[in-house]
Amino acid sequence: MRLDRNALRELPDGLVQLHDLHTLSAAQNRITTLPAGLLGHMEALRSLTLNSNLLEAAAVSAAAQKPVRENGHANEGDGVESLGPLSHVDLRGNSLCGSIVLADYGALTSLDVSFNKVQSLDLAALEQLRRLHCASNELRHLALSGRSLEVLVAPNNKLQMVQVEPPPSRLQELDLSRNELTMMPSWLVECRGLSSIDVSHNQLTSLPEVVFLLPHLHTMQAGHNSLRSLPTIQNANLSLQILRLQSNALTALPPHLLNCCNRLVELNLSSNRLMVIFDDTGGQLKALRRLMASYNQLGDAALRQIARLPNLKALHLAYNRITQIPAICIDSWSEIQELVLSGNHLISLPESITSLRKLQVLRMHSNQIRSCPTVNQMLSLKVLDLSHNKLEQIDLARLAPPGLQCLDISCNHRLHVDPSHFNQYRSKRAMSLVDTSGQNRSCLPMSPYHEAAALELPWTLGFADGGAWSRFPICQLRLPAFCNTEALLGIFEGSGASGPEVAKLLAQSVPRLLLEERTLPDTAHEYMKYTILSAHRELRQKGQLSGANAVMCHISRPSPAKPYILRVASVGPQGVLLARIGGSCARLTKSAPHSEPNRVLGQSAEFPLVIPDPFVTEVILGETDQFIIGASERFWEYVPEEEAVREVAASLGTSRGSKEANTAAKRLVDLAQGYGCTNSISVMVLSLLGEGLRPSSQSVRVVTPGEAFLAQARSSPSGQSAEDDPHLEHLSSASSSHSVPLSRFATLPGFSDMGGDAEDEWTDTGSCAATSAGPEQLRCWEYMLEKNSRVLFDRDLQALRPTLPRVGKGGSDISSLKGSLRNRVMYTGHNAAYFGSLQRLLPTLTKETARKSPGFIRAPSAEMLQYVPEEDFGEMDPLQCGRMQRYWGVATTEL
Repeated sequence: MRLDRNALRELPDGLVQLHDLHTLSAAQNRITTLPAGLLGHMEALRSLTLNSNLLEAAAVSAAAQKPVRENGHANEGDGVESLGPLSHVDLRGNSLCGSIVLADYGALTSLDVSFNKVQSLDLAALEQLRRLHCASNELRHLALSGRSLEVLVAPNNKLQMVQVEPPPSRLQELDLSRNELTMMPSWLVECRGLSSIDVSHNQLTSLPEVVFLLPHLHTMQAGHNSLRSLPTIQNANLSLQILRLQSNALTALPPHLLNCCNRLVELNLSSNRLMVIFDDTGGQLKALRRLMASYNQLGDAALRQIARLPNLKALHLAYNRITQIPAICIDSWSEIQELVLSGNHLISLPESITSLRKLQVLRMHSNQIRSCPTVNQMLSLKVLDLSHNKLEQIDLARLAPPGLQCLDISCNHRLHVDPSHFNQYRSKRAMSLVDTSGQNRSCLPMSPYHEAAALELPWTLGFADGGAWSRFPICQLRLPAFCNTEALLGIFEGSGASGPEVAKLLAQSVPRLLLEERTLPDTAHEYMKYTILSAHRELRQKGQLSGANAVMCHISRPSPAKPYILRVASVGPQGVLLARIGGSCARLTKSAPHSEPNRVLGQSAEFPLVIPDPFVTEVILGETDQFIIGASERFWEYVPEEEAVREVAASLGTSRGSKEANTAAKRLVDLAQGYGCTNSISVMVLSLLGEGLRPSSQSVRVVTPGEAFLAQARSSPSGQSAEDDPHLEHLSSASSSHSVPLSRFATLPGFSDMGGDAEDEWTDTGSCAATSAGPEQLRCWEYMLEKNSRVLFDRDLQALRPTLPRVGKGGSDISSLKGSLRNRVMYTGHNAAYFGSLQRLLPTLTKETARKSPGFIRAPSAEMLQYVPEEDFGEMDPLQCGRMQRYWGVATTEL
């Protein structure tokens, strides 16, 4: 009997009469109670699946009551036979809590109670138990029988020890990650068949030698602990193939440890204190394919030792002390596909690097490179990152082989650019230019000057993407000068075959939808929620085939006399952190509990199991707020929140008004990839410039985010408030010190669609603060090749010429202004509302025009036109005034 995915609140009592039923599945319902004695009466039941319901421990206990004899007494001493052959129970994602003791179900072989709130679990009497999954509970006590145990998965709990008696000699997989272990379990010595151990994210200070000597151990994960040393092993042939020790305190490896790992395929030593990896007497690790050793203290000598690895395919040595690439390395790495040496002290790249025919990703940013070899013959090269160096001249024909997808030469302050050179190269292949500083608009070839770049906004934006490049499923929305005085940011991640198209469609439609919802009286007070819901509706058929996660941030203020308000709407597990001066941070997003419906955009056919309803949070920004981090789901799986805050704080420095947001975002992506992340990830960092957040009127009290969470408790459009969510009130401290040097840091193995811009759009993604930059100096460039976004060409500028809309009762128009526009640049295309502002028309508006045209307000040139409420429009022709036309502060396609 399968009753999954309905709206059941209870199961009928008559189920106990189905004596031949062997499988009962009622997952993803709303069940709160079970028939009394259900398990005891169903003598043939072998499999019970009740995951994703609302069951409490009392309901399960009542269902587990023993059957009653005819004389009115419960069966005593009948043993397992009286309770049937029940072997599989799935109760994950319910409301179980407290202590659970199971002793009567001796035939049970598989139990899953993950995603509950169980504090104590005693299964010592279940001698037939083979598989136990109890992840994401509140376990402090776990007792098991090891007689038949094969799989134990118990991450994300509060375990300090696990009692297993007798020792689990048949154990094959052990996952105790994200607990509070201070030492490895003593019974591991008896686990001769163990093949995988994961004890990462604990408090371990050492690893016993006996663990490495297990004859079938394939994978050992002990990252994010406090390991200071490893056991000394000699004259052994270890079976290890994957060894991950990232984010520890290792200063050296035992002399002969790696010599005993002849089968090692992946080695991760990132974020330690290593000066060398291999000793001079060691042999070659011929099987090693991936070596991650970023964030250490490795020098040129260590690089020459790594040259002994002939079959390397991926090498990450970012943020070390390397000054040159020896020729012996180039000769040895014939199989290498990914080479990352960002954040070092390289001055040049050897010409012989072009002989690496299989190289696909070459990331050398944040060095001191002055010139680059001719790489146009490297047919496999897809990503070339030379940003944050000292390049002086470039030749695109030499830097862009036919298969290149991303070329990043941003933040080369000495770079001289000839616009005609880019015009000539653009005629040969598609190319997107993005100026991340906002200061070189007039130097960009065939690109209009964005007037918002001259505005003084109290934030700067940095962004970075990385991961698989076959079909990048993540799209960023980056509008730091949205409507000239606001910021609109977003990260959209699609899934499935249509994931990239879905993510791009969301990024294109959200700005327009936000402007619409903010002007409608019935949705203006909840416009963030309804923007997400409207975006869900925009997906239509594509959304049915492929769902998407989304997080969106909008910063605005009602008037210059009031503080800025940060609003965050999220659907899915993507995270946004708000960090404050002093190291504290607050998470502004949360994931739905496992028992609730999944929150995903699209996939309407899955309703009510999948809903698009977002979590919405509002925070009043203050001068103590330092920066905002937004990242996709996979990023947070590899990088802890406290560490992400610490890394960004180290990159931005202690001075307020830092402009290093781009470096900070690249640094986070490199950190995640250094920890072993191979998935597609996306990161955005918004650096808040303290005093700029202050209202112009000193009578307005600035409320800090902490006060907003604890005192104001703004209700979200989805019904949650800050008081309802304890995670929003939790402030975790993070140290501002770190061993990584505070110089420039790295980037990603490429970028996505560069912000999800519309196909006919060019996006401003940079700081709008004015800095001195001559036309011959390009402060920040990013060149994306073969992407969907393009520069707005001169021919596209003619689309806005013809007319402007008629407004007012009498049909009065402002078409007389058309002549004054002939020498002015305006934006058009599908998403002209992104940038266009009627502010450009203000100098030409006469008092008579303003009087006849409701909605036009004269304002200082540095301010955008204020929104005029609907009731102030007067008698306006409804056919002339659509939803977007009521927002006169922006130029839209309707306008």
